[in-house]
Amino acid sequence: MRVDRTACPGQPPVPPGAGVLTHSRALRFWLNPANLAARLHQAGPVVRTRTGPATAYQINDPVLLRKVGSDEETFRFWGPDPSLREFNEDGIVGLEGAAHRERRSVMRPAFAASRVTALGPGVQTRTRELLAGLPADRPLDIRVEMSRLACGLLVSCVLNSELSDDTLAGIAGARSTLSAGTFWRYALSPWPWVPVPRRRSSRRALAGLDEAVRQVRAHHRPDPDGQDLVSLLEAAAPDDPHVVGRDIRALLIAGMETSASTLAWACYELGRHPDLQREIRDEADAAPDPGRLHAHQLPLATAFLQEVTRLHGIPFLVRRTRHETSHHGVRIPAGAVVTLPLGSLRRDRDRYPDPDVFDPRRWLPDAEPAPSPAALLAYGLGPRYCPGAAAADVMLPVALATLAGARTLRPARTGRKIGVSLELTPTPKGLTMYAAPCEPRRTAGRQE
Repeated sequence: MRVDRTACPGQPPVPPGAGVLTHSRALRFWLNPANLAARLHQAGPVVRTRTGPATAYQINDPVLLRKVGSDEETFRFWGPDPSLREFNEDGIVGLEGAAHRERRSVMRPAFAASRVTALGPGVQTRTRELLAGLPADRPLDIRVEMSRLACGLLVSCVLNSELSDDTLAGIAGARSTLSAGTFWRYALSPWPWVPVPRRRSSRRALAGLDEAVRQVRAHHRPDPDGQDLVSLLEAAAPDDPHVVGRDIRALLIAGMETSASTLAWACYELGRHPDLQREIRDEADAAPDPGRLHAHQLPLATAFLQEVTRLHGIPFLVRRTRHETSHHGVRIPAGAVVTLPLGSLRRDRDRYPDPDVFDPRRWLPDAEPAPSPAALLAYGLGPRYCPGAAAADVMLPVALATLAGARTLRPARTGRKIGVSLELTPTPKGLTMYAAPCEPRRTAGRQE
């Protein structure tokens, strides 16, 4: 089982000149971080590129990348783009400036450290419930199953609510459609005459998402102190349920998107590295109370997810210029697409030894040299940094350890090429795996 990250067939590449990168005939070119890293390495800090009919400007310098990603005065985030109005409407993802900061400040108490660090045991319990019904006798579509797991954990542990089994399954099945629909609508917005793929199915998926929002609000279990996420949103807009609903919808999309992709790629790597699968389970078994796991007890599971992000995380962020600007002598016109190639930076040979090798141990606390998790930019940067990043960092290691302890994952078809989907957060396409229940273990005087 291997990932096929090759660019689509086309004309042979031409060596890059000063400030110009070779052409590619498909957006899949940008989903190949290894390819992009090699080509950007000597091309300069700002590189004018072409992908099919699109002109874009790549920021190939870590310091400048952070500056551009944080500068709202000059660069516009993709979420508020008019082409995405149907998806974002008045939700937090579609807001800018003071309105965006205000909605973020409303949510901040729900993600306080004292609250998110306590999520572990609840995540473990809910993960077990969501895994319990997985069949062991047939291959699973990992992209769908990890979307179901991510959405179930988000609704239960962050939004303090629940969805019906049918609604949860429907959202999991439609996540890829929603994500790809958003991606293509934004990517093709400069050419409105080009048909957007999956337009009709995206509308059906949005209708299903709205039903999920209705159920989240109907089954919401408020915390006594009123500091849970849904309670805070409702208290901030008591006379406008439309805005509250759109914020919950935005949180469902954004919260499920990255987590589902990360968990799906984690399954891919667990299948390739059964030894690490066993070690992650051993680490959870060695915790003081294996029935009540916390993320800080799981350094290997945490390191595993950081390495998943390094190799498989979102390959680039996108901005558009609000007005003409210039960086390092390169003029960037108003309305231009500016991309921040995170994937190429994560494969920088000066920063990561053997950058194409999956090695979670490079992230362990005693690793030498110790890379900085902040360099991964896993949750964006600047004013658009994901507000739920702290919750994800607590939830995902516990979910991974619980998954590794409950099921043994192996590829359904050894040697099959796994594609990379064209979505907001690329996920493994065509990844099917068996998930056999693990045998109970005997440990120091007890049996699981």
